[in-house]
Amino acid sequence: MKPVTSIQEAISLVDSFEGSPSEFQLPVPDNLNDPIGMNMAIITDRILRRGWLVNGFIQKSDYRIYLYKEWEDA
Repeated sequence: MKPVTSIQEAISLVDSFEGSPSEFQLPVPDNLNDPIGMNMAIITDRILRRGWLVNGFIQKSDYRIYLYKEWEDA
């Protein structure tokens, strides 16, 4: 799995995904996880628009794979 290289790429992946959020995985490199959290806030806003919630992450070397679920499953 190759991490995204920009916020725009992450948003594009979120917008274009067709399927269950539990099947979607978003690999985000550590350098996009800024200290303030602004980059992930922008990405998470797009996730929330789809009715998804973050369902944890898997830590890898130099990136995280974010997992999601349906809002109703919360």
